[in-house]
Amino acid sequence: MNQPYNIEEPLGLSKNACKRLARIEYIKSHRKEVRQRKKIEKQSAPKILDSNPDRVCKRDRIQAEKAQLKLSQESRPCVAIDCAYDYLMSEKEINKTRMQILRCYHLLKSPSTKLFHLHLSNFKKDSILSKSFEEKTPGFQSMHITKFSEPIFDRFSSNRIIYLTPDSPNLLESVSEDFVYVIGGFVDDNIKRSTSLNRCVHHKLKTASLPLSKYYKKLNHKQEVLTINQVFEILLLVFNGWSWEEVFTKILPSRKGYVPSLESSANNNDDNNDSTNDDSPNDDSIVL
Repeated sequence: MNQPYNIEEPLGLSKNACKRLARIEYIKSHRKEVRQRKKIEKQSAPKILDSNPDRVCKRDRIQAEKAQLKLSQESRPCVAIDCAYDYLMSEKEINKTRMQILRCYHLLKSPSTKLFHLHLSNFKKDSILSKSFEEKTPGFQSMHITKFSEPIFDRFSSNRIIYLTPDSPNLLESVSEDFVYVIGGFVDDNIKRSTSLNRCVHHKLKTASLPLSKYYKKLNHKQEVLTINQVFEILLLVFNGWSWEEVFTKILPSRKGYVPSLESSANNNDDNNDSTNDDSPNDDSIVL
């Protein structure tokens, strides 16, 4: 319906322009009245019951996540991301590292998860990675992450440290509260092999690699490189009771060429044969 606007034609304006101005003035003058009417309509509208009584409202969910993240700083084991490698990376790779660290942090939000205490070691205020967090991650300082500038071996006893590197000959068998697990904080697509391993050898730190080769192999024969958040999630799931095979099946992208190894397939076949033999009737049960 057309509104009875009071149209006056200022000099230099067409009749259509005057109509637009009059309409704007009309809306401004009646804005408070419209808001009041909508408020009354909303209050008088029938309440719609939620079909899912277990659903948590957004505010309660956010509060629960904050409490969970705060609780993580009192949890064990400790998992540290070593941020000593930003000098080896480009600005783009440093930003990828920042995003992967944030994904690790958000993995701790689930209320049904046994938590890790997340640390950032060698995290210097004047480093490029630190500046990237300050510029691109609002609220970073208030996140429940323990940050310190010294190396991990200056904060924890070397006997407790297990540095995860794909070049280590030692396979990690389990995840325990007694150890501090360290992940190299870099995107290593273009970084030469044994970079983190050589650092560990120099500082006499224990190393381990994930038992990936025991369960999966790559068809393209390239080095098996996982992101920081993938390694973090693998450790978290194993600590929460998943088997290595279940975790690798969930985490490893098939598009990258990962397929079950012969050893893993053989173990599965043995299990299937055992179950088949258990279900087959023995001689005593056969009726002639």
